Amino acid sequence: MKYLSKDSFDKSVSFIRENARLLEKSYLEYRFYSGNEDDVLNEIGKFQNVDGGFGNAIEPDQRMPFSSPISTSVGVRYLKEFDKNEKALKMIKAAIKYFEDTFDKDRNGWFSLDRRINNYPHAPWWHFDETKGKTIIDNNWGNPTAEIIAYMYKYNRFVDVLDVEKLVDIAIEKIMEKEEFNSENEIYCYAKLFDVLEDKDKRLKQKLADAIEQVIVYDSSRWNEYVPKPIDFVDSPKKQRFSIPDKKINENLDFVIDLLETLGRIEPPWGRSYYTKDMEPAYREWQGILTLKALTLLKKYGRLEKNNN
Repeated sequence: MKYLSKDSFDKSVSFIRENARLLEKSYLEYRFYSGNEDDVLNEIGKFQNVDGGFGNAIEPDQRMPFSSPISTSVGVRYLKEFDKNEKALKMIKAAIKYFEDTFDKDRNGWFSLDRRINNYPHAPWWHFDETKGKTIIDNNWGNPTAEIIAYMYKYNRFVDVLDVEKLVDIAIEKIMEKEEFNSENEIYCYAKLFDVLEDKDKRLKQKLADAIEQVIVYDSSRWNEYVPKPIDFVDSPKKQRFSIPDKKINENLDFVIDLLETLGRIEPPWGRSYYTKDMEPAYREWQGILTLKALTLLKKYGRLEKNNN
């Protein structure tokens, strides 16, 4: 079993401190150096708009200032770690209101974002197709809807209008009807819904295991590519394994350690070709996000050398 050396840890920390957004820098201090959670919340708050939603490139591949459901799901994903904090709860409550305001009755869910994205720098997969009335991401209902429903369920006390239990039933029904899965991102969203359901519906657990089996890549020679890896589904030892072998999780952790030992950072596996001109800042932002994510992952799994934080 490999552990990230103190020297490599320090190099990765230096990379984040020198190159990442203020948000990731504040997270680094909070998670590894007893930093103040209010500092993190202040940085998260900079991405929230007056309508309660999140935008402003909280998801780096969308440089739109306006709120969107997909960006707001990212915002609440950050905030839920601090939901014992009154400031965080106030921000979450505003985000839930935004979700209610943007719910699409015909879809029984949410579209990721709207056509305004086309007026701002964005990655190709976020381009709004005027003919189809949606982005390519919206071809899979569960992304981001299943994740949003997870937050509506978790923070049900802030929901005024929508029937959350009905939405949960719809989400489970949709995934149970699905036989072929081609979007790991939709599965990630459903896994977040599974995490918050108190009864841990056995049907959903088995269906997710089946879905993951269809898309997961166990071949370590491909882990440099943008593929769904074991740790993408099990990012904490406390998480449900969904039949993913511990051996493969450990191999994947070793792979992450090797990357950090070699580079001192994590590069976006989808490549650099999209990040030119106005999109150039997004690449460096992703480096910071992914490097922090890797360090956090290794800490959760106890894979940092003992003299590390």
